[in-house]
Amino acid sequence: MSDPVTTVTWKASGPYVIEGPVIVRNNEGEELTPPPAKIPGQVKLCGCGLSRNRPFCDGSHKR
Repeated sequence: MSDPVTTVTWKASGPYVIEGPVIVRNNEGEELTPPPAKIPGQVKLCGCGLSRNRPFCDGSHKR
């Protein structure tokens, strides 16, 4: 059996969409808990710098 694959997709003017197993850590090395996702196993990281919930995307790029 092979290891699961993690895919990162960059959306222009939007988030980095991560699908697959991933751990997100802050500068101190502490694990961050992503907000609930519409699609299980998916994490979205802010790519525009406008999110109030960085490093996670909150949809601010749409406004």
